[in-house]
Amino acid sequence: MSIKTVEIWADSFHEGVWCCDNICQYLNSRGYSCALSFTNGFIPTYIIKESGVQIAELLVYGSYKSWTPMPQTIHDLIEWGKPDFIAYDPDNDEIWFAVEETAAVPTGNQAMQRCERQYGSARANIPYWYFVSEFGEHVDGGVRRDNIWPSIAAMKLTLTKKVPSIVLHYSDIDSVEDYNSGQGLALLFDTLSRIIDNELHHRSKFADIKNLIAQQYALMIDFLLSQWTNVIEFLPTENLLRDPNTPVVLAEAALNQPNPSNNAIKDRLLVWPLTSGVPSSILQAQQGKALIKYDALSEQLENDVTNHKCYILSNNAGSGKPPKFVKIQEWVGQQQRLAARGQALTPPAPFVMRPTDFPPTGNGNRHITTSKNIVYLYDRWSDLRDSIETAYPRLRGKFAGTIQDDAPVFLYLSNSVKPGRLFGDPFTGQLSAFSTAFGKFDSIQRKVIMYFPHQVYTQAFNASWMVEKNKGTTLFSELTDYIIFNAGVAVSLSNGVIL
Repeated sequence: MSIKTVEIWADSFHEGVWCCDNICQYLNSRGYSCALSFTNGFIPTYIIKESGVQIAELLVYGSYKSWTPMPQTIHDLIEWGKPDFIAYDPDNDEIWFAVEETAAVPTGNQAMQRCERQYGSARANIPYWYFVSEFGEHVDGGVRRDNIWPSIAAMKLTLTKKVPSIVLHYSDIDSVEDYNSGQGLALLFDTLSRIIDNELHHRSKFADIKNLIAQQYALMIDFLLSQWTNVIEFLPTENLLRDPNTPVVLAEAALNQPNPSNNAIKDRLLVWPLTSGVPSSILQAQQGKALIKYDALSEQLENDVTNHKCYILSNNAGSGKPPKFVKIQEWVGQQQRLAARGQALTPPAPFVMRPTDFPPTGNGNRHITTSKNIVYLYDRWSDLRDSIETAYPRLRGKFAGTIQDDAPVFLYLSNSVKPGRLFGDPFTGQLSAFSTAFGKFDSIQRKVIMYFPHQVYTQAFNASWMVEKNKGTTLFSELTDYIIFNAGVAVSLSNGVIL
């Protein structure tokens, strides 16, 4: 009998051993026996026996890029960010699962910094688990709770990509950041061990696993229902989330088990409506707010909130941390140098940003926030296009024939000024989560517009004026229809067009 080799590639040997120790604990409960040895004296190797006969081994390859040659399948996945561990079948060149775990609850910009890995795994049809603390201690000593957007994005990816995309929590309010508190640890490794068991016996990867997967989606829904009111004022299809059948619907979608009787739920779940579908009391209360730093398009966006051409998520949006004036001077200078290598555009798009444009805070710092809102959900592209062309007359007529007038649109605004990180953290994670959550892959697809009022478009291109290819630009190419940069330069990264 041949011995099956399963490679556990990991960010470190510690992560790989932790994975295998937990998997083996569950394999032992199913009648296997597992013993640790070391190949070549240093590669952790878990010998898997059944009825006293060795049938498999788990080889731990710690620190991904320390190994040559790396399988292309693994290389392609970790281009989206390195999961803490994955299970790889070298005989069939297949990744069985990928897992990202973090020791503390993400807050602020960190909340979605791993969502591009979530998206990259779903894109490659790889089952993905994000194992994260639900409660964590912040640097100020207070207790923080996990953000809702990775869970929402995971459920939407499950429905649209037909692959498990799961956020599992550990810890509780009395045991923050405790792996052994809550159901997450047990559910994670029970599931992973079942996948390995199924594969070793040439069964379907997800045989007899639907109920276990449904239990995990039920926990995700429970978390979302208990937390969303702390973040936003409106959650669509809350009634469907409370339907006891919805976790099963999600599990069937994850396992690609078509069930036409559930199509009504699948097509509607967490779909953000047009303004007519927003509770009237919430919509009528939404009014555009004064800007902190003036920006012509941000002003138009806030006017459109007042006129109910779009809606926002909360009236309690916050502003970013104001940096020192010397930093503003440095970043604006860098942006100016980036602008100087731009193409000659028609009409021209001169760089006019100045450090003094950023209002003082009173303690030597400067505000970079234009509008406090960063998410705007429009009913019609024509309304948003009119606002863009009003703010930036150079773009009038340039969008003709590109997006249908009645297409719904999601606009995501980032007030970032510092150059160099545009296509990296945290923006790739935020775009992955938000574009997925707000309808990029819905049956009626929302178009996605990204707006960077303080960033120069040349950062997206190389010296030959081809789109600079990396994880970030690939993701922006797939998930955005247009990016609007400083001075009203609009770019479609999917085809390299500069307007």
